[in-house]
Amino acid sequence: MLFSKRKHTCPDPALDALLVSPAMMVDPYPIYRRLREEQPVFWSDTWNAWVVSRYTDVAESLKDKENLSNENRQALLFSGLTDDERQSLCPLRHYFAQKDVIGSDPPDHTRMRALVQKAFSPKTINALEPRIRALAESMIGAAAGQGRFDFIHEVAHPLPVVLIAEMLGAPVEDRHLFKKWSSDILAFQGTGQTTFGPAMLSQKSLVELFEYMNRLIDQRRKEPRDDLITALALAEEGGKGFSRDELLATCNTILTAGHETTTNLIGNLVYQLLLNPEQWAALRAEPALIHPAIEEALRYEAPKQRNFRRVKKAHAFAGVDFAENEMVFQVIGAANRDPANVENPDVFDIRRSKIDHLSFGYGIHFCLGASLARMEARIVMETLIKHLPQARLVPGSMRWQERVQFRGPGRLLLESARI
Repeated sequence: MLFSKRKHTCPDPALDALLVSPAMMVDPYPIYRRLREEQPVFWSDTWNAWVVSRYTDVAESLKDKENLSNENRQALLFSGLTDDERQSLCPLRHYFAQKDVIGSDPPDHTRMRALVQKAFSPKTINALEPRIRALAESMIGAAAGQGRFDFIHEVAHPLPVVLIAEMLGAPVEDRHLFKKWSSDILAFQGTGQTTFGPAMLSQKSLVELFEYMNRLIDQRRKEPRDDLITALALAEEGGKGFSRDELLATCNTILTAGHETTTNLIGNLVYQLLLNPEQWAALRAEPALIHPAIEEALRYEAPKQRNFRRVKKAHAFAGVDFAENEMVFQVIGAANRDPANVENPDVFDIRRSKIDHLSFGYGIHFCLGASLARMEARIVMETLIKHLPQARLVPGSMRWQERVQFRGPGRLLLESARI
């Protein structure tokens, strides 16, 4: 059996309890600070995993393809369930046992990344700019006319999901399904302790998504079109393309990764700028600051707060022994605010001379969609400045989404300062 029985004693139960406390949803950064300072490589009973939090350690573990694996890592998430529960979750477990562009190691990862990279070439991404700008214009223009609106509901959520659905080739009337499927599929991840209810909800949406994508793939193989599904379905690298399971898994990865982080990036960026009016004013006066503002938002509020890997080979890491088939969580949100790597890490500053972050990963699994996410954020900011230069937050209206793995506003009401 893949599952590893726990062999460790948590050194700080009080700190461990904080990892699953409500404070993690509201403000995790004091907890991250304690991790970095007191327990930089920490065994967590609540997460059933090692937790790594310092910048250098997180970066080193992210690029370690010899000792840490992305393959079958989700199998570890089911270790705490009963045999009957695991049996009920066979479709979900089967999916997570498949390899895709993220859930694979070389040489399979090398082959699949090359296949997907063809669909995310600079030329392809640049060609999307007019469509992204049209979406931003229509959504922000309509929202601005309301006087007061929820930026997440009107812009940050729909824009990335409409774009990725269009790229995949889904009909307009079906695009609302993609957001629900993505949210459900990701809902049970984020710690090493899976509960049965959220996992069953994830399985239901995953089965629905795969039934939908199977039909779409079959259609495109018969009648190719100029969309991402066709490109992936017909792609080959070294004489070998995707198997059907690999293709389905990769489509799910593109869907979930293609808009979850972008929604959070856009929401976090707008929230922090409006929370710091002097920086919002500087950005309006000097649009070239949009690029560093995006990078600072990625650093300051990592859209995806944590990543995880399976220990492929027992090895020593930062003075701690990792055993085979244990889980390691790399807390990107903590690493990005490590004072050993950045001055005044808890200050949002778009004029930083040097902005380092790990929000798009590091090493062979660096996010293929990073340039697309940055483009979407840039165009949204340019369009917001055009339509609502005097935008401000509605006091007390912001709410963080309750997602253990991701961080971004779930609600963000904006209005014009002229109201």
